[in-house]
Amino acid sequence: MKQESDRDLYLITVFTFITVLLWIYFELVRTTKTSTNTPVVNQLITPLTPKLDTDTLDILITKKQY
Repeated sequence: MKQESDRDLYLITVFTFITVLLWIYFELVRTTKTSTNTPVVNQLITPLTPKLDTDTLDILITKKQY
């Protein structure tokens, strides 16, 4: 009786794991096929170009601290 119960639990676990993996896979496939970028999103994801004002940094370094 104990072995039969363990076997049933094992099968349920395996089928659940396979179901979850398939679910994740098909959701990823669906998302990659239906994903689109709007112009607003494209504008928001443009890379930043950092520009430091080195003159201001030099002034800050030369200031006296009290």
